[in-house]
Amino acid sequence: MEILSKLGFKKVGEWKKLQNNLYFDVNDFKKENKVVFAFVVNSFVKFISATEDVLEFALNCYVSPKEFEGEEVRVKELILKTLDNGPVEIYALKNTKFFGFKTRFDKQDILKLIKEFNADWNDENLVDRMKKIVGKDRVAIQKDVEEKEKIQTIIEEKPEMKEVLKPEKTKKEYESYIFILGKSYLDRGFFNLKTSHSHLVAGDKDEIQIVVGEKQVISGRISRTANSSGTPRIIGNKPLKLWFTEHSEVNGEIKITFINKKKIKLEALNK
Repeated sequence: MEILSKLGFKKVGEWKKLQNNLYFDVNDFKKENKVVFAFVVNSFVKFISATEDVLEFALNCYVSPKEFEGEEVRVKELILKTLDNGPVEIYALKNTKFFGFKTRFDKQDILKLIKEFNADWNDENLVDRMKKIVGKDRVAIQKDVEEKEKIQTIIEEKPEMKEVLKPEKTKKEYESYIFILGKSYLDRGFFNLKTSHSHLVAGDKDEIQIVVGEKQVISGRISRTANSSGTPRIIGNKPLKLWFTEHSEVNGEIKITFINKKKIKLEALNK
């Protein structure tokens, strides 16, 4: 596909099925990680996503999606249905540049691609929610800039106000992201971390504190063997299950903040 090719994508394979069992035939990028991939039907881009894992693992999530992976389940059904009438091609792009030190397409770029290509297999609700999250971040940044400019103007006009308006020390910033609460997460009291954030928690079987309120702390543990990819799983069992049930719902948004390798904080954003 010409437009994808201009962006650096290349066709790496196709989806196929045998007796309604889905599988993929990929001849390139199979063992590459940090990849942006697209599913194409009749020269139309239907789905775009990105993975930190190797492409083979990411595609296998559509072959055998878990029950809480709603998007993967839905996309698998669309692929199977489409294969009755024609091929579904797989395109991929290595999502790094400058010898792997920089990302070519970030989350905002992926959202732009989804919109520009009108990739209608992507979850519209999730895309809209991610846009709102990005929008909130932009508003917060702009507000902070405007506040600093306002203070600087006052100081220039009245130098004696410099000490009075001296900004507070910047609080330590912790890494965080938002994940969607799957049904299995809620029912069983656990959740998986993004591969890109796996280095922010301790080792396999180590204990971890899960802060879920002003004073409430759940004692959890880390498993680095529960997922075949090695992606860490945070297990909080019944206490975490109860907190999920009381403060969120299936497909709810949960913000995770990494305080240190043995302490994280969870916040429910939409209940």
